[in-house]
Amino acid sequence: MSADRSSRADETRARLLSAAERLFAERGLSAVSNRQISEAAGQGNNFAVGYHFGTRADLVLALLKAHQEPIDVIRKRMVADIGYVAELRDWLRCLVQPQLEHIGTSPDPTYYGQFWRQLLNDPISVALVHQEAFTSEPLATILDGMYRSLPALPESTVHVRNLMSQNTLIATFADFERNRNELGALDTTSWSGFSDSMVDSLVGLWLAPVTTR
Repeated sequence: MSADRSSRADETRARLLSAAERLFAERGLSAVSNRQISEAAGQGNNFAVGYHFGTRADLVLALLKAHQEPIDVIRKRMVADIGYVAELRDWLRCLVQPQLEHIGTSPDPTYYGQFWRQLLNDPISVALVHQEAFTSEPLATILDGMYRSLPALPESTVHVRNLMSQNTLIATFADFERNRNELGALDTTSWSGFSDSMVDSLVGLWLAPVTTR
């Protein structure tokens, strides 16, 4: 493949990814066809998605990878800054801030957070989310540090608080992103204070007293 042809293919893939993420975020995965994605990306070939990505699962994984790579750069930076010995709040900041920084510093509207919220409403895609998350070494380090820094908690309590944390993170990232988009994505600083408030709330969640019966 020539350099020009390769460059055009990369540009087409980028347009398809951008169109797919926006449509998935707005309508949900099951409501969007490959043909709609191709049309939104300005492609006359209705089979462009299949040609460039293969299956729908391959397309979703490509979207996840496109975000995980820059987010992992932020995670690695933050883990290096806090070192191995850190408190729960430090690890929770490493868990929360990378996604918000990724969204909140973009010069353009983003659909990553809203796309993630739609992903977890799609049973087939949930497995892909976990599959991709397992490949992130800095995320594994962060979660290990977080669990190490927790007080002794019953297994059932950890399970419930994990679910609450996951739902809170995904819903709040999506709401932050949508509100930022509505303002034209001009704000590139408020994500920091927003992140601090989220961390404060999660510290309270994880260190809350446990009811014994």
